[in-house]
Amino acid sequence: MQNLSLQDIFLNNLKFYRKRCGLSQEALSEKLNKGVNYINRIESHASFPTIQVIEEIAEILGIKASQLFEDDVVPQNIISSDRDKFVQDITEKLYEKLTADMKSILERI
Repeated sequence: MQNLSLQDIFLNNLKFYRKRCGLSQEALSEKLNKGVNYINRIESHASFPTIQVIEEIAEILGIKASQLFEDDVVPQNIISSDRDKFVQDITEKLYEKLTADMKSILERI
C-alpha cells in the first residue's frame, strides 16, 4: 500500500464521505457557511481547514472528526452495511434515470 501523507488521507476521506452523503463541494461549503469554492480549495490542496472546521465538517457528514484521518477508509475497506447502502443508492438512481429516459423516448414515438 502506498504511504500517503496525513493531508492526502484527510482529502481522500473528505471526498469519500462527502460523496457518500450526496453532497457536492458547493453544498458542503454552503452548509459550513463558507464561500461556494471553500471545499474545492481544500480538495485541490490550495488550503487546509482549521480543527474547528474539521469538526464542523465531520458533524455535517455524520462521522467523528478522527475518521477523516483514518488511512483504511477509502473505498476498499467500506464495511458491509456501507456497501449495501451504496449499492441500494446507485440502484435507485439508475432506476430513476432509466425511467425518465424511457418516458422521454416513449413521448417522442
